[in-house]
Amino acid sequence: MTAQTYVQEKKISSQLPDIVSIANKLYLFTRTCSTYTKLFTRSILGASQNWDIALDEKGVIYSANNQGLLVFDGLSWELFPLESQSIIRSVYPHKDRVYTGSYQEFGYWERTENGSMSYTSLSPLMDDFNLQSDEFWEIISIGDVVYFRSFGAVYKYENNKISKVEEVVSTALGVFKNELILAQRKRGLLVFDGEKKTSPLEGDLSLIENINVIDLMSKGDTLFIAEKEALYIYENKEIRRFGNSELNKILQESELNHIISVSDDEIVLGTIKNGIIQYNLTSGKLQILNRSSGLQNNTILGLAYSRGRLWLALDKGVDMIDLKTPITFYTDNTGELGAVYDIQRYRGSYYLASNTGVYSFLDGKLELIDNAEDHTWNLEVIDGILYANHNTGIYKIVDDQFISIESRTGSFSIKKVIGQEGTLLIANYTGISLYDRERNNIRELESINFPVKEFIQQDNSTIWAAHPYEGIYKITHDNFENLSINKVPALGGKANFNPKLYELNKQIIIYVNEKWFKYNPFKNDFENFNELNKYNDSQLIFEDKAEYVFANSEEGSIKITDLKEKEYTVPSRRLNNRLVRSNENFIKENDSIFYITLNDGFARLNLNRLKEEETNQWVSKPYIKEFSDDQQRYSLTGSPIIPFKNSRNILLRAAMPFSDATELQYDLEGEEVLRGSFEDGIINLRNLKHGEYKLRLTAKGNNKNMMTTEELSFSIAPPWYLSGLMKTIYVLLFIGIILFIYWLNKQKLKKHQLQLEEKFEKEHSERLNRIEKERLMNEIDLKRKELANTTMMAAKKNEVLMEIQGELNKDRSKFSNQFRLKHIMNKINSAVKSKDEWKVFETNFNEVHEDFFKDVLDRYPKLTSKDLKLCSYLKMNLSSKEIAPLMGISVRGVEVHRYRLRKKMKLEGDVNLTKFLIKNF
Repeated sequence: MTAQTYVQEKKISSQLPDIVSIANKLYLFTRTCSTYTKLFTRSILGASQNWDIALDEKGVIYSANNQGLLVFDGLSWELFPLESQSIIRSVYPHKDRVYTGSYQEFGYWERTENGSMSYTSLSPLMDDFNLQSDEFWEIISIGDVVYFRSFGAVYKYENNKISKVEEVVSTALGVFKNELILAQRKRGLLVFDGEKKTSPLEGDLSLIENINVIDLMSKGDTLFIAEKEALYIYENKEIRRFGNSELNKILQESELNHIISVSDDEIVLGTIKNGIIQYNLTSGKLQILNRSSGLQNNTILGLAYSRGRLWLALDKGVDMIDLKTPITFYTDNTGELGAVYDIQRYRGSYYLASNTGVYSFLDGKLELIDNAEDHTWNLEVIDGILYANHNTGIYKIVDDQFISIESRTGSFSIKKVIGQEGTLLIANYTGISLYDRERNNIRELESINFPVKEFIQQDNSTIWAAHPYEGIYKITHDNFENLSINKVPALGGKANFNPKLYELNKQIIIYVNEKWFKYNPFKNDFENFNELNKYNDSQLIFEDKAEYVFANSEEGSIKITDLKEKEYTVPSRRLNNRLVRSNENFIKENDSIFYITLNDGFARLNLNRLKEEETNQWVSKPYIKEFSDDQQRYSLTGSPIIPFKNSRNILLRAAMPFSDATELQYDLEGEEVLRGSFEDGIINLRNLKHGEYKLRLTAKGNNKNMMTTEELSFSIAPPWYLSGLMKTIYVLLFIGIILFIYWLNKQKLKKHQLQLEEKFEKEHSERLNRIEKERLMNEIDLKRKELANTTMMAAKKNEVLMEIQGELNKDRSKFSNQFRLKHIMNKINSAVKSKDEWKVFETNFNEVHEDFFKDVLDRYPKLTSKDLKLCSYLKMNLSSKEIAPLMGISVRGVEVHRYRLRKKMKLEGDVNLTKFLIKNF
């Protein structure tokens, strides 16, 4: 039966530097020291009680909590409650599963494809067993077999089947030489054969037969047996009580609860009343870490260990202790000590200069020196005498007595004068003073009327002095007389504010405006000191021939380097931003041990261990535990495809299991390129363009060559208008448009061709019409000519006939045969007035002047045939003389006829009849 549970995520309030670090949020017993401790409180976890704790192969932390399963991925906590809301009493990661036990219930959790946790109960496999209100307090495995222990029985889970180990009431389980060991009241220790039977462990077990064994731990050929007031060892088939009397005495008062091995020669014991006991099997040394040392609670309910880090399940919260840290912190939780500015080891004791005074520190005891209250800048040991540069003057400390040398003004620094034994220079709030120890005499150097924070003697006639605000001064003198003071011009184009002075390899070096400069004595000027460009963001706080130490005030980090190849970093997360800003100090005790001043104490750094730590760094592989948008959570097993409408806000939650990693970076490659680092494990990708992407997570350690990566490929689907379907539609539409354009062009071409054809036909027709018209006009002209010729011939003929007739009439009397003459005259009259000739003329005339007679008659219906003849002859533009023969009348008769015709047509006297007929008909 599998049920998807809901998730309650509890993110750590601080950012990555606090979460991933073995940070030092530690609350110590007043004025004592402790190793690194990381606290996870109830406000972070939810319920306070944590009954068990374990780590998987990735380094993910699992805690059995009152409210459910707590999971810490190195960046944030997540809480996964059971559906029954039962308290989880035990937790055990095994392969890809996390087994848990609770009230009448045990099962396992698995990550789903989308990164959430899903719980599968194994209770349905236990129908044949009566759990009798059992709670499962312990889980252990041998190979692929997992065992669950309650106070009532032990159950074996193998091949998806549950079986019950022989009826035993076991108080603890262990694995020794690959066999399951069961601790049972009155029977001591039993060995399970892996099938059904148990048998007593070989040897004499009488020493532990009547004790209540609470935990078992194997270490090679040795089995450690824990009872609440004692520790026993089973070796070579014999059981004996652990022999360290000091440890046994502590256990009797502390109530032992758990035991775990943390190295070949070291074990840790968790107690109910006194925190943990760290015990070295070889040296016999032990150390107690409890609430006074910085733990949240003294009741240890569970232990887990991996790579130098010890995890504690507490009655109130979860703590992590870095057992192999190179840094030990000395913290004053009362606030009386304040910010520490300097530390000096002097005559077996440590002396601390702080903003509240000067303190001695011996055997963990911190005491304020009498009359040493107030701000103290630093401490100097010169010729075996300890000096204090104090806010009220310069002092020396003799037998913890604070003895004033000069109290006129506060002092910053004190140094021996070059070449003069017994004479010191004191840089103070008003200038520089010369101190003659033998005469106990102090005098101020004339003309130096400004505060001097630092100074360096270049030689016995030159002093370089740093004003805390106004820059650097070069002071030359003749045995401190005849002083010449020259201010160094602004370096780097800016005012020399808060400069730092150094002498490196006999060179005067200035650090100001985040740049390095060195003095060139030949030019009497400063020039860039490029050798330190890499550290432009840091000031030098310590140097000797082996190490150079730089502090970055903005980051709160420290870098230790030889200025060649090697560089070691103490990041701010390890110091929890506790450096005294702009007044960081690094003090050397020996080649390995150094001290770092802090704003509430100091830290002891083992440099050899730091180097070893960075050389052997282990950086866990980051992984993606959630990839989602505003609508859904995506599978992490493939390449998620996110709808474009959901790409406005893509959420990615990353995990970086606890390790030596100091930075988590991301690189996004694809249609957009993004890169950066993030501290809380959350990346919000907003308004990404559609396309393919690859997201790469990289975890880095202090050693930049040490890194691990994880990748996720995903894609943003194109918007709907760029989807595959729409692209198909666009292609089809494009093809349609092309076809339409083709068709349209074809139609246009066809139309154009048709227009051309029509034009051609029209032009051809017009040409034919023109030709035909020309032909007809030619024919008409020809007919007109023929008509004219015919008419003229007829007129000539008639004229001749009429002349003949006239001549005959003149000689009528001469003809003997009058009848014959009359017949001839009649013949001539008939020829002149022949109707056939008129018909021929009329026919030819109508061919030339179509509808002439019709139009004239339509307009003048009263015209006679003779009138029409006259009109036709006038239309042909014939004169009266030419018309007379045609009509067989005289010219006078023609004129009379024309007159009558004008009257019939009602023409005005000024209208030319011939022109009228030609123009209008």
